[in-house]
Amino acid sequence: MSLPNGIQQLAVSSLTNRHENYTQPLTANASFKLTIPSGMPDSKSEYRQTTANFQWLIQHAIDNNLRLRAIGKNWSFTKVGVTNGGMIDTDALMQTFAIRSSSVAPAYLNAGKSADNLFFTECGTTIHILEQLLEARNKSIRASGASNGQTIAGATSTGTHGAAFDSGSVHDTIVGLHIVCGPNRHVWLERKSYPVAGKPFTDLLEVTDVIRDDDLFNAAVVSFGSFGFIHGVMLEIADLFWLKSYSINSVAYNSALKQAMTDCDFSGITTALNLPPATSDAAPYHFQIIANPHQFDVTGNDMARGPFVRILYKHLTKPIGAIPPPPKSGFTYGDDTMGLIQTLLDKLTPSKLVPSLVNALYPQAIENTNGWVGTMSDFFGNTNIRGKASSAAIGLDAKDSPQVLEEMIALNNKRGRAYPGIMAMRWVKQTPATLGFTRFPITCVLELDGIESELTRKFVERAWNRLDELNIPFTMHWGKVNFGLTADRVRKMYTDAKVDAWLTARQQLLDAPARAVFTNEFMENCALDQDDKKPFQQGGGCMPLLRVIAYIPL
Repeated sequence: MSLPNGIQQLAVSSLTNRHENYTQPLTANASFKLTIPSGMPDSKSEYRQTTANFQWLIQHAIDNNLRLRAIGKNWSFTKVGVTNGGMIDTDALMQTFAIRSSSVAPAYLNAGKSADNLFFTECGTTIHILEQLLEARNKSIRASGASNGQTIAGATSTGTHGAAFDSGSVHDTIVGLHIVCGPNRHVWLERKSYPVAGKPFTDLLEVTDVIRDDDLFNAAVVSFGSFGFIHGVMLEIADLFWLKSYSINSVAYNSALKQAMTDCDFSGITTALNLPPATSDAAPYHFQIIANPHQFDVTGNDMARGPFVRILYKHLTKPIGAIPPPPKSGFTYGDDTMGLIQTLLDKLTPSKLVPSLVNALYPQAIENTNGWVGTMSDFFGNTNIRGKASSAAIGLDAKDSPQVLEEMIALNNKRGRAYPGIMAMRWVKQTPATLGFTRFPITCVLELDGIESELTRKFVERAWNRLDELNIPFTMHWGKVNFGLTADRVRKMYTDAKVDAWLTARQQLLDAPARAVFTNEFMENCALDQDDKKPFQQGGGCMPLLRVIAYIPL
């Protein structure tokens, strides 16, 4: 088979994800790798040829009755982004483009914004590389996850969130999407209420359609690869800022901490963390707690058995006498270690083993970060947990966060049900994304991070079921452990109106043959493959040396 310039066939028949908690069978000879096309006159031509390559792949899939999905760093803990057909490796697509004023929508400039606030990148650039690129220009991404090995397309598509309780998630910083929707269609999509791209920019991409529609954009920005191939994204960025950490290894679980948890009101814990007053130059930005469920006093009487608390202040100017975060060192959860622990948990009686194991490892999960000052890339780099890991994330209304934490501690304390991991909470601003899991006014994300094992899966399932029993509204992170998602649960979490709006948007962007290409088993299980008018039915490494170091002005 003759392939276009920039497409290589991959001889793979299965795919194991980065965290080694699933292996997905693939159709033989159906997977391909995209590279920057060779011999092109300039980078803009390379980008346009890559768009054509995406279109060729969709036509190839239609002709051969194949399903396809793009893959970047293979970061997700769930099969939301994979298929039993072919995977398209987009890891090499990392061209980045600085934006000129002539390429920006007049309405954006008239609102007092600048082209310097915008940055366009291909889908394969990782968050950590974006951080480094932008910081070299005295700019910064506005939000990120805690571990940033994901590609920008993968992070936005699955709802990567961070803990910016007044700023939002990664996808909330995206203001434009270049999506390849079919063999003869690729569109520029942005909100009508917030236009960013001018005609020179969309002409350069040679898109077939320019769509300005809030509903379509809000549906597509978190769509886990099901709306087509996201070739490029436009981010709205910030001037470079610094973060200063105020942290303490254990805070009493009392009314003051609960007030912080429910309202992000830190007045009651100001003294404990030595928090300064907020100013126009510095204010709280990031809030998280980490708890060892085997050593947690829900009464608040024992200060030594409370959670680790960290609040990061965002500074517009670098604080005087800043202490930079030290290099990562010490124990790392490596592949062999995780595999050994997994074997022990699956074969041995957990009631005595688990608490001792977690108690021994818990100090490695927290860092004495008090006083550190750094940029986003200093604080949020690549993960230091590798292989055979499990991570579930549950979105909650912040108002419910103390009750839910106490319920999780109670679940853990039941005989024979000890959780082989730690619990954390992070607070995130509400997203406008239609199926964004951070959907509450302030979303508290409960994270159950542990070792991939049957014991872990059983505890996570009990946690979901307990929230259902208590009638506490919740969502599940699309890119983390979520095997409990069903069609009924999805509609309960997001409402019929939201799910139907998402299905309608998908129909508007993709015709029936293209929808078949980008449908996968995960969507079928959640009834997200259906047309909105159909009756509802339950469904069962290293930073590259080239491409990213140069900016192409548009």
